[in-house]
Amino acid sequence: MVTDTPLSHIPIFRSLDPEALGALAAIMTRQQIPANEMVFWIGDPAGPLYVVDSGQVAITAPDEDGDHVLLETVGPGGVFGEISFLDGGPRSATARAVTDTVLLVLPREAFHTFLLQRPDVSIGILQIMGARQRASTATIRGLKNPNAVIAETATIWQRVSDIIAAVAASQAFTIIHVAWFGIWILLNVAGANGLLPESLAFDPYPFGLLTLIVSLEAIFLSIFVLVSQNRQAERDRIRTDLDHHVNVKAHLELINIIQRLERIEQAVTGSRSQ
Repeated sequence: MVTDTPLSHIPIFRSLDPEALGALAAIMTRQQIPANEMVFWIGDPAGPLYVVDSGQVAITAPDEDGDHVLLETVGPGGVFGEISFLDGGPRSATARAVTDTVLLVLPREAFHTFLLQRPDVSIGILQIMGARQRASTATIRGLKNPNAVIAETATIWQRVSDIIAAVAASQAFTIIHVAWFGIWILLNVAGANGLLPESLAFDPYPFGLLTLIVSLEAIFLSIFVLVSQNRQAERDRIRTDLDHHVNVKAHLELINIIQRLERIEQAVTGSRSQ
């Protein structure tokens, strides 16, 4: 039993008086976890609440490719496993010791008995969970739109390239060029054939000057378009990463919903059989 471990440094138990801390320490056990060893896997049955006395524990969950995504790293004084500890459902994530870790283990049944005597501890748990939810909400609110982040970090060259690429793709750009080429060719053809003053035939057929100007314009436009496309590819990559994280979150939520439905079905089936 953890009779010699002070619990006052743990936020969830900080408001308890020494007598309550001693009673709580008496029902907790100490567990040493070597580095890189699993504490529990996602989907495991509900179990005890874990408090990190020393070391670090990584909380991960699998994505659609089966790779584990880091959700949180819990250090000394941190609590994990509280979701299934409270609702009795399967573990919603995987916990792995990052370093050699010492955990304080609080069994569910013993803690329920303790809560009947000290309900203020349950208030502490709700406060911790509320603080975590508030921190997650603040983090989400603090996230910037990827387009805004890229726009803030863009150089002058990149911004100019975006503007030129956007102008080159516009309808007005095409109409202006059609009109320009038409007038250019018409003046030179008419001037060369005597329909207009010969001085207007400044670039007779095969229009070498026009060809040179258009070639140079095409070279520079292609450069600007390539720069703009690279930035668009970066935007798409960021959006893909964000979509990936959203899909992971949705995947975890679906797992939790399915597990809850299975527990409801088992409970309904059990009540009917009785």
